[in-house]
Amino acid sequence: MAEKILSNKDPKLEAMTVDHKVPAPKEITVDEPTLTRVARPLRHVRHIPVKSLVFHSKNGPLTFSYENKIKLPINKNKLVVQVNYAGLNPVDMKIKNGYTKPLYGEAGIGREYSGVVTHVGDNLKDIWSIGDDVYGIYYHPRLAVGTLQSSVLIDPRVDPILMRPEHTLSPEKAAGSLFCLGTAFNILAQLKEKGQLDVESNVLINGGTSSVGMFAIQLLKRYYKLSKKLVVVTSGNGSAVLSEHFGDLKDQMIFINYLSCRGKSSKPLRNMLETGKVVDYNDFNTLKETEYYTQGKFNVVLDFIGGYDILSHSSSLIHTKGAYITTVGDYVGNYKKDVFDSWDNPSANARKMFGSMLWSYDYAHFYFDPNIKIISKKNDWIHECGKLLNEGVVDCIVCQVYSWKDLKEAFSYMATQRAQGKIIIKVEGF
Repeated sequence: MAEKILSNKDPKLEAMTVDHKVPAPKEITVDEPTLTRVARPLRHVRHIPVKSLVFHSKNGPLTFSYENKIKLPINKNKLVVQVNYAGLNPVDMKIKNGYTKPLYGEAGIGREYSGVVTHVGDNLKDIWSIGDDVYGIYYHPRLAVGTLQSSVLIDPRVDPILMRPEHTLSPEKAAGSLFCLGTAFNILAQLKEKGQLDVESNVLINGGTSSVGMFAIQLLKRYYKLSKKLVVVTSGNGSAVLSEHFGDLKDQMIFINYLSCRGKSSKPLRNMLETGKVVDYNDFNTLKETEYYTQGKFNVVLDFIGGYDILSHSSSLIHTKGAYITTVGDYVGNYKKDVFDSWDNPSANARKMFGSMLWSYDYAHFYFDPNIKIISKKNDWIHECGKLLNEGVVDCIVCQVYSWKDLKEAFSYMATQRAQGKIIIKVEGF
């Protein structure tokens, strides 16, 4: 069929052209497409409002700030904890003393807390839940953020945090437990690892009513089961306070009154070793009571007060191959002047560098950094301390609980260095 049609086509038609009278339409010009930048619509950024206690300089006042906000959604590996109570520590005063001028903006205060989880990152929802009662440490002294704020952003990979057992640990005690207990636990764990601590060790504690000292007493007698009496240097009514709180241990301690010997505790200590009698002075000259002492020199000296008095008589007080551990240094601690991470004096540096090459005992200035990545590689101190608190092996002794409105009174009392236990601040909601 197609062949028939093609065979009948007219050749003339193929050559025919048609002229149109109307001109062809003009070509429509089109601009080249270009991209132009336009304003984005405003977006509502969600956040958690935070009320923080901050300072700007050493001598400046403590004030409230609302500048630090926690953006939502939070990081998938983090938690938000609403802080209910926060514990104060000497390191808080030392950090504040380092801000000599108001050049660095506002800085927070507080290193430990107890509270309730309010937000959970996606990667942590199998471990933590909203509403969990928790307590822990937020130790970032160079980030200018503290725990004395209504909410804090926690990274459990770095920041020690535990569930709070409601029936055995109150939120007030939980807020003051982990930092000082962790300090004492890690000091003793290192001594044990080095073979310098066992059940027969003779231990002297300088500063028995300090929070670290109180935890050390409990750990030595209840956890390490030391058979010998602990010799405890304390001041004022410290012996009565320790005997009251640790009734089961009061007969396992020998007390030296720091004030009665005018700060020179080495004198009654040396007299005790030389005469074999324990002397408790009422006013430095008047003998109050005596008992026999047969334990000899000390294997371990734990110093939570500072000073050079005991060190200056170390040859007559400390056993060969013994250990002297201080958390303060060669100068008596002064919360009004001491600065965080300051240099030790030359003699202390020499003892640390040359150790038993020049002295018959080991010397260490212990700094506690609770960063999980640093310490937990050596021991699981966090969960072990939680277990000890939960089982009642150790107890946090709370000296005073203050509300936010009494902040000045709380910090003034802390600066006196007379607290016998923890100072706790009750944090108000936003």
